[in-house]
Amino acid sequence: MDSFKEQIVRKNLSQREKMSKYLLMVASVALALACFLFVVGTPYMMLGVLFAGLALFGGYQLTTRMDIEYEYIFTNGEVDVDKIIAQRSRKRLVTFRCASCTAFGKADDTFEEDSDSALVVATARDAELNDYYAVFTHKSLGKTTVIFTPEAEMLTLIVKALPAQIRRDAVKLLDEIDSEEDEE
Repeated sequence: MDSFKEQIVRKNLSQREKMSKYLLMVASVALALACFLFVVGTPYMMLGVLFAGLALFGGYQLTTRMDIEYEYIFTNGEVDVDKIIAQRSRKRLVTFRCASCTAFGKADDTFEEDSDSALVVATARDAELNDYYAVFTHKSLGKTTVIFTPEAEMLTLIVKALPAQIRRDAVKLLDEIDSEEDEE
């Protein structure tokens, strides 16, 4: 039987990213206003209006590029991780087979990143959600670690597709998470 699940996770902006987004909006409006005011009453007024419009459009494009979502697609033991920018463009970050994972677990305070490993971070950055990691060998990246935020149903499908030893450890992890949710 075929297994298929897709999930979209919106990346939460950090305080620094929120401030950058706000400053970009303010700067683009200020630039547009300056372009328009400096040419009022001159023969170059149409040019000023054009530059003001370009400043506003450029500011809009830059601020919306900060709106990032990650899509996880599980298809018969294979996970695709895509990055969606401003709901306009999509980029495949990585694809891996769950059966080729050499490690899988919760990316919490005890998680240590391997310095020899390529790192792909595709998380929601939400303190209320759990992040997980998967380590595998990718054909072009070599040893790779993916950190992502799957929901319970996606996580269950991934754990079922892991190699036996890793699956046993992951099932224990799932049981711990279920018990934590029951306590809440």
